[in-house]
Amino acid sequence: MKKPLSSLETATFNTILDTMQESDGWLDMTRVSSRTARHLVDVRQAAARLARYGFVVIEERAEDERWLKFSIPEPSFDD
Repeated sequence: MKKPLSSLETATFNTILDTMQESDGWLDMTRVSSRTARHLVDVRQAAARLARYGFVVIEERAEDERWLKFSIPEPSFDD
């Protein structure tokens, strides 16, 4: 059984969803950091966990560690 998402993971996922269209999939991780008052490294770890859980796909990393490009995986209806 998977454990529930943490509040930081939830905030990160919601921010990804909220900004995905306006930024062509790129997320400035400092947006989440400033909204949650968490360090950038914590936000990056939360994003990595979301990718491991299959909620998002990290497509690309910018040279600046504050930017990541995300996509939302297509749902799978396989049993």
